[in-house]
Amino acid sequence: MMATVNVRGTLVPVGPHTGKTIYLGADHRGFGLKEWLKPRLRKLGFRVVDVGTHSPKRVDYPQVALRVARPVSRAGGRTAVGIGVCGSSIGIAIVAGKLPGVLPANPATVAAARETRTHNNTNFLALSGDHMTPAKALAIAKAWLTRPFAPDPVRDARYIRRYLQTVRLDRG
Repeated sequence: MMATVNVRGTLVPVGPHTGKTIYLGADHRGFGLKEWLKPRLRKLGFRVVDVGTHSPKRVDYPQVALRVARPVSRAGGRTAVGIGVCGSSIGIAIVAGKLPGVLPANPATVAAARETRTHNNTNFLALSGDHMTPAKALAIAKAWLTRPFAPDPVRDARYIRRYLQTVRLDRG
C-alpha cells in the first residue's frame, strides 16, 4: 500500500514506487531497450505490463505514450507508473504529460532521476532508446522506482506544496 500524508484534506503519495505495476512501452526506436529492461525490472520484483510495441517495426510514439500513460492517469499514480522509451525520450514525455495526473520526467542521470521523485513526485519515466546505454537506463529506472517523494514530510513541505500546485493545474 502506498504511503500518504494528508495535506488539508488531500492525500499525497509520499513513498517509493515499489509495489506498483509498471506499464512499459516503446516506439520502434526504443523497442530494443524496452525488451532489455523488461526482465530486469521483473527481477527487481515489479509487475510489468508490456503495452508494446512488440517488434522493431515503425510505430508512432504518441500511440505508445497513450497506452503507457492512460493506466497511470486512471490510477492517479497511486498503483501504477509508466516507463516509456522513444528515440529521444522527449516526445513520449510530452504526450504522456497531456493526460491528467501524469507527471513525466526524462532524466539523463541517476541524480536527476532521484530528484524527479524527491522534488516532483513524477509517475512516468521517459527513457531514450538512442542516447543512453541499457545499463544507464536501468540505473536511472532503479533510482527512480525506489526513491520516495518527500521522504520527510516536515522537512520536505516545500516539495509537497509545489506538487499540490502542479496537480491542481489538471483541474483548471
